[in-house]
Amino acid sequence: MIKRLLFLSTFLVLVAVVNGQKIPKWKIEDVVKSFSAKNDTTYVVNFWATFCKPCNEEIPDFIRLAEKYKKQKVKLMLVSLDLPSYVPVKLPAFIKKYNYKTNHVWLNETNADIFCPMIDPKWSGAIPATIIVNNKTGYRKFTEDQISPEDFERSLMEAIGGNALNKYVAPMNGAVAIYDNPEDTAHVKREFVIFKSDDSSVYAVAGGKVSTIAKIDHMKVVIIEKDKLFYTYSNLGSTLVKRGDEIKADQLIGYAALDLDRQKPMLELYISDAEKSIMLTKADFVGRVDKKFTDHSIDSNEPQ
Repeated sequence: MIKRLLFLSTFLVLVAVVNGQKIPKWKIEDVVKSFSAKNDTTYVVNFWATFCKPCNEEIPDFIRLAEKYKKQKVKLMLVSLDLPSYVPVKLPAFIKKYNYKTNHVWLNETNADIFCPMIDPKWSGAIPATIIVNNKTGYRKFTEDQISPEDFERSLMEAIGGNALNKYVAPMNGAVAIYDNPEDTAHVKREFVIFKSDDSSVYAVAGGKVSTIAKIDHMKVVIIEKDKLFYTYSNLGSTLVKRGDEIKADQLIGYAALDLDRQKPMLELYISDAEKSIMLTKADFVGRVDKKFTDHSIDSNEPQ
């Protein structure tokens, strides 16, 4: 009788532990609905599994950074794609073992051809996969790969404040943003920022692919596309790149022409998406200090 009572007590304790870690079973419609509210919350939805090594490498940083930006209304949810047999015991035990203290659900779906496009048309079904959404700022980014802590935090900052909140490294050494107000004295919205510098070397503020190079009179324009954003460098006197080139952030892409007074090299920079331009100010840029400061004023020997 005593043995039976001990066994029953042990069983009840085990059931209580498992039930305390019970993982909700959601359909893909529930997942989509969870990040579709029209508010200023930044939703991070990460698709993972206990057997996925890169998933479990990035999750601790996701949890840490989501907690860091909790006051900015960042919410993280981990959506498990584990096998159904894992859900009752193995999945909760794994979450408890690795101290994944955040929101959890299990995706009760079997047809990836149906549920993947509902998250993003580019999702092949591979994990880790993460979508970050802020419906107020219009930010939406999907990544089908492991995300570094630095890239994840940068994405959170962009989602919270819109893409213009991102701190870019100024495109020229010692550059001074002379137009730093999105509205000029005539109260006209200015969707670009102008830099002047003693150094005409122009570096990419973001990586991506060169989508366009245009020549207008003596001036060249370069557009680099990255994550559905277009970085437009205007007033280049010459450039070192061609259409289709893959550009890395901080890569030399050309040389700025002189301003109208022919005093200093000057560059205009626009950042926009397919629908709107993003107004920029000097607050969006930090000074460039990692390159040697030298003057590369335009002359006939510069690359064309």
